[in-house]
Amino acid sequence: MGISQDAIVKQIGGRAAWTGKELHKNPYWGAVLSEDELNELDAALRHALPDVEFDGEVPQKVTQEMFPLDVMKRRINGLSEELENGSGAVMIANMPVAKYSIAHLSVIYLGICAYIGHVVHQSSAGLRSKSRGYGQPVGHVRAEMKGKTPKDGKQSNNYFRLHTDRCDVISLLSVRTASKGGEARVSSAVAIHDAMLERAPELVRLLYQPIPRIWEAGVTSLPIFAIHPETGSFTTQISPSYIENAQYVNGVRKLSGDEIEAIDLIEEIGLELGHQFLQMPGQLTFLNNHLVYHGRTAWKFCEMEDLQNCRDNVENGRLLLRAWVSPFNSRALPPTPEMHRLWGTVEGGAPRGGLDPAEKEGIVAKPQELIDAYATGKADYYGIYSRTFKGEDVDLLDEPCEARSSNMPADEPRSSNMPSRREGAAARTLRNCNGAQPPMAQPIANCAQHLQTGSLRM
Repeated sequence: MGISQDAIVKQIGGRAAWTGKELHKNPYWGAVLSEDELNELDAALRHALPDVEFDGEVPQKVTQEMFPLDVMKRRINGLSEELENGSGAVMIANMPVAKYSIAHLSVIYLGICAYIGHVVHQSSAGLRSKSRGYGQPVGHVRAEMKGKTPKDGKQSNNYFRLHTDRCDVISLLSVRTASKGGEARVSSAVAIHDAMLERAPELVRLLYQPIPRIWEAGVTSLPIFAIHPETGSFTTQISPSYIENAQYVNGVRKLSGDEIEAIDLIEEIGLELGHQFLQMPGQLTFLNNHLVYHGRTAWKFCEMEDLQNCRDNVENGRLLLRAWVSPFNSRALPPTPEMHRLWGTVEGGAPRGGLDPAEKEGIVAKPQELIDAYATGKADYYGIYSRTFKGEDVDLLDEPCEARSSNMPADEPRSSNMPSRREGAAARTLRNCNGAQPPMAQPIANCAQHLQTGSLRM
């Protein structure tokens, strides 16, 4: 249930209402781990490994007891406070991804997450792909095909509009970048809300009302914006593709033109106010889904048989590890039946969200009419929305690939918390077409021009 018709929708403000330039100046965005902290992570990995069970490269559980931290624990406590009561967005800039295998790196990753909160198994109402993390504590975000719409359970190199995942905090750790595209976008949901309230207040009110969207247990309705009636805490939940997909399911009410315009406006304002950057190898982000939206641009992807562009195939191309976390200090959510249903519980600090609530509700197959709509061309990814945005083109083969050395305009000074260094992960993880691993300093032919350095660009 949304707000009553006579309720007053107000500006929210506070530290969670930031612009991209303000985020870039935040010391929690680009924090650099000390040598002592990095050594402690390495020691904790060695301590944990005898007790970790793996499903392929994915560790199934890493606890604080398995992964003991002291110095790093104090760092994580500060990040957790910033996540819930500050900007809602933090980044560690120098995770040593070139030093470890994906499996061992994932143990360190989950070990850090264990000090922030409860790691929950990931869900996906659309692409129920185990490779992406469906039902797993760690997902591998990569392209397995090229196209605007993912098909046959494969991840695509497609553009994602600003959205939230169904968890309190989403985390992404960059292992490899694409040679072109694949830039991350983050934007303050609070700043978007307040800006929209100034520009189109009549549309903001619509977003406090239930909007139908798909999930693994069928179709449900949930407001995009909500305020806790007692604490006054803000929360938001949006996935433009899940909302769009629900429109092709039989019996679901059709969105009005104003509702579609309001959802479109979230993307427009979010890209205007937010921060776009190339998430370089070693950069680890945590984003509070109740306060921050995230998205991405399309990126270059090539099939394995395309030897000329092997830099961007499934083995060598863009790769991020993903985890979903319910922090120990998370906010209580509005106590509505819809919130209880999708989150499992609205209690603050509890494990919630992810796949578990859908499993308890009863997972159902994707509606056949939705499958048919995409198969026949009736549905097109983001096709119900009127606006298009830069970065949507998945066909990047014919454009020249540029080695990017900076993520900021030339006239903006580099923040002291943003180190400029060359990451070894891109070269380390490249494989040639026969599967051989090239030396660190000698990337494969046709791929050398794509190696990139580890700094941000506004």
